[in-house]
Amino acid sequence: MAMKRIILFLGIAALFGACRERFEAEQAYKLNNILVVEGFINVGDGITRIKLSRVTPLNTASTFVAETNAVVTIEDDDGSIFPLQNKTNGVYESGELNLGTDKHYRLRVEADEQVFVSEYTEPVITPRIDNVNWTRTEDNNLNITLSTHDPANETFYYKWEYEEVWETRTAYRSSWAYENGVARIRTSDEIKAMSTCWPRRRNSDLLMATSSALATDAITDFPLRTFPVTDVRLGFRYALTVTQRALTADEYEFLQVMKRNTNDLGGFFDSQPSQLIGNIRCETSNAPVVGFIGSYSSQVKLLIIKHSQVSDFDYTPQCPLGILNAFFEDPQFTLYLENALPTIPIYGPFVDDAAPIVGFELVPNTCADCRITSGTAPKPDFWVAEDGGEVE
Repeated sequence: MAMKRIILFLGIAALFGACRERFEAEQAYKLNNILVVEGFINVGDGITRIKLSRVTPLNTASTFVAETNAVVTIEDDDGSIFPLQNKTNGVYESGELNLGTDKHYRLRVEADEQVFVSEYTEPVITPRIDNVNWTRTEDNNLNITLSTHDPANETFYYKWEYEEVWETRTAYRSSWAYENGVARIRTSDEIKAMSTCWPRRRNSDLLMATSSALATDAITDFPLRTFPVTDVRLGFRYALTVTQRALTADEYEFLQVMKRNTNDLGGFFDSQPSQLIGNIRCETSNAPVVGFIGSYSSQVKLLIIKHSQVSDFDYTPQCPLGILNAFFEDPQFTLYLENALPTIPIYGPFVDDAAPIVGFELVPNTCADCRITSGTAPKPDFWVAEDGGEVE
């Protein structure tokens, strides 16, 4: 994420501003345990999702670790408290709170024996998304764009996040299993779960725009996503769910600084990076924290694209390696199964009117079980409905 690198800029900038001595890398190694807070408080329909992380020293293998032991709550100015649950990898989520627009809200985080709070903010109402469209370019790319406007001419600053999901299928089906020396036929549900998956991906870059310099408060054909029409995502079915929210001018400037500094990564010794001024502070000490948490309503729009709509090529799932005929009598047979799956049985000569199974055609496990590379996310509800309630 962009935020994790920016904290390093912030720390280095603080060192430059504190003294005129020559910069020593050893000082940067001590810039750890900085809390990073990302997200916003969602009012109206929808959930609030907050991501917490910590910056680690520059001389470690990673500059980012999830903060998984925090207590995170939303507070309104009447004293009501709404808890968020720790989901995974430092992500905390609320339920459907339907927070009203007549209150002011702030975020409270208790972590590492410290208490961090954001400023109370008045909810900003986000205008509707006009449309999300796609076009196929002459160089065979798929461009996805978004248009929106505020009829009241009051928003001016916009931010978008999206989640894309697509259907993927395996090149082979593993209809058989070989477990503890026994061959068995897999159930149909087991085969479906292995052969069709729905990988998901969220955007990692900052997607923002402003209409403040325009005559009308409108954003037209903002580019969300681009990829070739031959991409695996268009092999069968593809969907993109985009969430739009308004921004205040202060948060927009905060995010712009973060984006500029991130784009300059690798050259920060040449010039002092911009300071990041957020709206979160530590109540219990001077512990460092970076983030900007506002309260906003959000708007969501779904785009679905089928292979037949955009591509004129025949997509065939690929398997990088071929089929291996493996026999039970081979001492290496069980070793093969560590990285391969059986597809079709190999039968030996008939014995008493029956041909025994003496081996299997094996394929690499990633070619017959898409869950290995694509995860186990369930089929999206909108495709369940499209397929008449079929969940696999």
